[in-house]
Amino acid sequence: MKISNLTIMASTLVIAGAALAAPAHAVKLVPSDTACSYIYKNGEPTTKTYACLSVAKSPVPAGQPATFTGTLSSKAMSNLAEWTTGGNTVCLDRYPAKANNNSSMPRTPLTKACSPVKKNGTFTINADLSVKGTYYYGLSMGPCTGSTALCGNGDPGLVGVEGPKVVQLQTS
Repeated sequence: MKISNLTIMASTLVIAGAALAAPAHAVKLVPSDTACSYIYKNGEPTTKTYACLSVAKSPVPAGQPATFTGTLSSKAMSNLAEWTTGGNTVCLDRYPAKANNNSSMPRTPLTKACSPVKKNGTFTINADLSVKGTYYYGLSMGPCTGSTALCGNGDPGLVGVEGPKVVQLQTS
């Protein structure tokens, strides 16, 4: 996968579905209905959007589906196509709204909350979120079906808890 234009986070993605601790945050996270990540050039973010994720409404009663929508840039689509060898699937990740004592934010991959990305870079994920509470949500690439070299890492450029804006949803 070509990752020269992507920001490299201190954490790596674990495909096995284990929780992952995101790095400590120097930026105060701002809960929002929409969050985007940006394309990086020479280690600095540009104004070009890499990926965006939005949630339709908050709060959502537990047991009711929550609708997440988003877009991927052509660069993100290219990376995704290589990772999934054309499957082009993205999935939701859930993070606690409050960091642990060590400033980590464990990631819970929601492998049943996935969607293929359309050719125009848009997607809709209707997720049944049975866990009550306030959480942040991000994106990860769907199951890796690319080369062995690709499957050890995901795309750290997708939306997560890097901030400052993060997608927040309350489930009551």
